[in-house]
Amino acid sequence: MTTVVELPPRAPGEGPTAATVLERVRAYAAGLPTSAAQVERQGRIPAELLDGLKATGLLRAALPPALGGVELTAPELTRAVDLLAEGDASVAWCAAVALNAALAVVSLPADAFAELFPDPDLITATVLPPAGRSVRLDGGYLLSGRWTHASGITHADRVMAGFRTPDGTPRIAVLDAAHARVRDTWHTTGLRGTGSHDFEVTGLYVPDRHTFALAPAGTRPQPLHLRADNLALKMAGIPLGIARSALTSARELLTARGTALPRPSAPADLAHAEALIGAADAYVYTTLDRAWAAQAAGHTPERGTAALARQFAHRACREAVQYLYDLAGSAAVYTDRTPLDRCLRDIITASRHVASAEAVLDAVGTLRLGGDPTSPHL
Repeated sequence: MTTVVELPPRAPGEGPTAATVLERVRAYAAGLPTSAAQVERQGRIPAELLDGLKATGLLRAALPPALGGVELTAPELTRAVDLLAEGDASVAWCAAVALNAALAVVSLPADAFAELFPDPDLITATVLPPAGRSVRLDGGYLLSGRWTHASGITHADRVMAGFRTPDGTPRIAVLDAAHARVRDTWHTTGLRGTGSHDFEVTGLYVPDRHTFALAPAGTRPQPLHLRADNLALKMAGIPLGIARSALTSARELLTARGTALPRPSAPADLAHAEALIGAADAYVYTTLDRAWAAQAAGHTPERGTAALARQFAHRACREAVQYLYDLAGSAAVYTDRTPLDRCLRDIITASRHVASAEAVLDAVGTLRLGGDPTSPHL
């Protein structure tokens, strides 16, 4: 059964602020563990949880105030995703993906954005790689193709899908999710509640004004929109939140056992896991704060540093969760008693995402040695 969380009230006439959004996200996330089994079993985010997520204001938090948003900084967005992941990684993942609607704000004409997103809390599924193909037709494109890993597609209002124009140029199309034929493909180790199924469209007409190139538009001065990869930075919050959930659970299990620990090294393993998570947290947020400050001052952050911190967070937190799972002994396998099994499966699946996989290390290393890797995740 889904638990409805009582959110902190907002005074009449009070506009949203970053602090308000983060406070509401924290309160909402605290109730997510009670719904985690339902989310995983159904393979999607239930409507009640989506309503609660919208009430936090997070889904509009990357939009400018003129469009009803708050325009949180990259560190703040990451912390919000981090908080959600501590409650439920699938909810956090879908929320992080939905925030990508802000890409359309800086790339589409204002009237086209208003047409596509009349409500700033509409949920967007995003698959940016250009898997689609197109034919030019009357000021637009006939779009066909099949896209994979469309997180949140079962509850999305809009879809942003990458495709190639007839001359091979990559672009992004913004579609009404009702036009997407969802294929039941998401049967996975972890993040089961994201419902990241494949979807298809065939011969769908998309006008030019509903498409854009994935590149910094440079039309607005705010730091958030100076770099197209700023919205990718928030994904570092996923492993941090998962690992914190596992740490809390393992500590509670060991405390309840008192002196009857599964093995003598359990306290040391617990401390080691905490150190790994703390190191990853410090690396991620120090990097994000410095990159944000650089952008605010009109400078370009060092390329690759944020990606390296994100990849390290996945690696360190996955190691930490494995430690915590092992030290819990056989109790870890009972999904109705502890989230440790789900935490391990979720972080394994999350670490397979291309923006955080081991290939990031190759790309950053190549960059540091004077090369010019083509990876879009740096």
